This record gives sequence, structure tokens and C-alpha cells, in this order.
Amino acid sequence: MTNVKNDSAPRRISELVSGQKTFDSSGFSLVKVTKGGKAELLELPIKSTGVAEFQEELSGKAPKPPVKKELVRKDSKEGKSMGLSHDRLMQVFDTTDEAYIAALEKHTSDFVWQICVFALDVKWTKAGGSEAGTFEERKEILQTNGITGSHIDQIYKDVQNLTRIGEEEADFLPGS
Repeated sequence: MTNVKNDSAPRRISELVSGQKTFDSSGFSLVKVTKGGKAELLELPIKSTGVAEFQEELSGKAPKPPVKKELVRKDSKEGKSMGLSHDRLMQVFDTTDEAYIAALEKHTSDFVWQICVFALDVKWTKAGGSEAGTFEERKEILQTNGITGSHIDQIYKDVQNLTRIGEEEADFLPGS
């Protein structure tokens, strides 16, 4: 693990010109693999450009909990926060619904996978030599290469940290 080093003063921006890509960020995610008892770090190039927009798009596709009718008592925590003067039958989101919980878990897993696939700045080649262009093809390439949930979590974390200031560990920065 390395520490973030800020050896230079910030660069002041007084003009933004279309197409200059001032905010493009790239770096590396380090993931550990062990073969035959020997550990090795793999350096995977990542980018942050477009990730925030992609996250917003994916977030909009999150499942919504079903609505159920429930009696909200005026003296309950919810009733007090709503300023109810009498008990009232209301429609509320049922976040305990099993189908909703399963759909949310699947969405969350897919969300992390999609962000990682989107952010990995590598050439994606299928077994036959052609380019893998879809999310499903790229995910399959990662899976057939033996990627683990811990690797995906690390890549996701590094993508999120790529443009943050003040991170204590900067495995994702080039030259660290």
C-alpha cells in the first residue's frame, strides 16, 4: 500500500475549452492473485470518465418497493414526524417484501459489475479473437479468467476513489 503524494501545487483552471478533457482521470486498480502459493499483484488500468453519468443511469433502473396500506398511529415515531393528529391508514413502501429484496440484491450486484466493466480500460477480446462489445461478453471474459467477488469489490472501490482527494491509500494512482 502506498500513500497519496501531492508533490505539486494545485493547477488553477481559469478557462474550460470544449473537447480538452480537463477532468479525464485514469489510474490502476491492484488486485491480488495467488498461484501455487505465490502471491502476485495485477495492475488493471481504470478510468473515471463517464462513470458518474453511467452510475446515474443505472441508479434510475433500481427496483422500487411495492406499496402496502398500513395504519400509522399518531403517537408513533412516523406519525409524530408527519404531524398526524389522529391515526391514519396510509400507503407506505414495503421494503420487507421478499421479491423486492431479491430484485434489489440482483440490481446492486449487477450495478457493481457494470461499473467495473465500464471503468476497466483494457482491450476486451473473446476466445475467437473478436472484440467483446457487450457487458455480458465482457463479464464472461472476467469470469472465465477467474475473477472473484473480492477483485470486483477492489476494482469498484478504486474507481470510486480515482478522483477523490485525501484518500490514505492510493493503489489506483500511476507512479505511486
